[in-house]
Amino acid sequence: MKLAVEMAVMEMDGEWSAVAVGEDSANFHGMLQLNESAADIVRLLAEETTPEAIMAEMKKKYPDAADDEIGNGIADVLNKLNREGLLKE
Repeated sequence: MKLAVEMAVMEMDGEWSAVAVGEDSANFHGMLQLNESAADIVRLLAEETTPEAIMAEMKKKYPDAADDEIGNGIADVLNKLNREGLLKE
């Protein structure tokens, strides 16, 4: 899976967001408001990846978090991206 549009992820004053860039900005006119974990996931989705690979990366960053918590967070972000039409399977 991969993002369907090229997105730039940015942090400003502790707030994370993602916007479509380049030609893809004509296809997606909104802005996603993210937390830091969701921003990490969106950045990982810039390249072809799998839920398992995302899980492995998130476990490295958050070693004390429970697997269920990480997995549920990943599923939430992927579902949101999918609903917005921003995810290619």
